[in-house]
Amino acid sequence: MDVRHFELQDLLAEALIALEAGNHAAVETALKKALAWVEHDWLATPGEIRLAADGPAMSDDDDEDD
Repeated sequence: MDVRHFELQDLLAEALIALEAGNHAAVETALKKALAWVEHDWLATPGEIRLAADGPAMSDDDDEDD
């Protein structure tokens, strides 16, 4: 089961929480992280996707049928 989209959802929720709190610097930071995540994960070719802990993870043996 591929659950990488939850990472993006968490980043966007972080931005919304910061927006509600009036912390515009945190909103900007969270949105930049979300944009970087999208650019990296969704626009990367399979060979470019890194498996580091600080970025989205993807392995070749992910089963979408789980």
